[in-house]
Amino acid sequence: MQNKDKNKTLNFTKVVSTTHEIPKYKCVSAKNAPYVKWGEDNLFPDYLYELFHNSSQMAAIILQMKNYVLGNGITSNFYLKIVNRKLETFENFIDKLVFDYLLYGGFAFQIIKNKLGQIAELNHLDFKYIRVDEDETKVFFSKDWDKGRRTPLVYDRWDVNSNSSNSVFYFKGFLTRECYPEPFYISCLTSLEISTQIGTFHLNNLLNGFNPSSIINFNSGGNLPEDVMDEIENAVTEKFCGTENNSKILLSFNDDITHKTTFERLPDDGSIDKYNNLIITTEKDIFRAFRMNKLLLGDSSENTGFNKASYLESFALYNKSVVEPIQRELENVLSIPLGEGSVKFSKFELDWGADEDENTSDIIK
Repeated sequence: MQNKDKNKTLNFTKVVSTTHEIPKYKCVSAKNAPYVKWGEDNLFPDYLYELFHNSSQMAAIILQMKNYVLGNGITSNFYLKIVNRKLETFENFIDKLVFDYLLYGGFAFQIIKNKLGQIAELNHLDFKYIRVDEDETKVFFSKDWDKGRRTPLVYDRWDVNSNSSNSVFYFKGFLTRECYPEPFYISCLTSLEISTQIGTFHLNNLLNGFNPSSIINFNSGGNLPEDVMDEIENAVTEKFCGTENNSKILLSFNDDITHKTTFERLPDDGSIDKYNNLIITTEKDIFRAFRMNKLLLGDSSENTGFNKASYLESFALYNKSVVEPIQRELENVLSIPLGEGSVKFSKFELDWGADEDENTSDIIK
């Protein structure tokens, strides 16, 4: 059987140049819909949530920031200790609001009042499911924005003059003039995206170590039928790619020495070094955007161990410039619907044991 296409050659891989566009923060008026889309596809908060789950750096920073903001516990004069039918405590409720604020730049919660006009229930609403109208007077909630199969729930937005027995307090922070919040780390979205892909690159390089470094030329295979080419490619891929096959011997069957199969080793393109350098620059950009020091995560960039004195100095600056402003902002905002003194954050402090000298230079390795 001969192939009709005499110019066909055997190719194991096709090199395709791809581009990836980072989703952009924007508010988009939706046609024939009462709400404003959050992002071009209305899924920008879902993108942030996926980044959090796929970037170990982002997850570590966000969760540590949450610990710092919550401090060593909150004090409150709010009269509900259990705030809803799910038996969530007031502390659990505040914990969720802080997390949403750090990840999305805002938060929302449902306020249910009794017949006397008193708050009877508070329900945290996952912020990635929240949308608002252009006037920001209505709040829409749906877990199905990507499919659009469900009609979203609609609430009145809470305000100081609201008499509604069921409304939603919606807070979008102060970094935006649009209807949706802008996360404070928005400048490093590209670096966060890169951080999620570096590990995948190294994993694929490990599992497919044969592919980028070698070429097998079947010098008499130009006229092979396409289905035979595919069969050969699948067989070689199955037998010789991956970590479990890195020391196999390639057997070649030829009609004669003139038409023998040749094997070429490609020179190292330095991609591993490029990615390692990319890790360093990406990491710096991420920590800079979050205004975070690696030492505050218990990691020493100089690999000299954990230095208590250096940590305390770094935390003093970070607490003053980042943590305390966030605490004050949230205290002030939550006092509006819940009452003055409803939330008071404490300072985050570590128990250092017997040694209380903050000027010590002990190193924990």
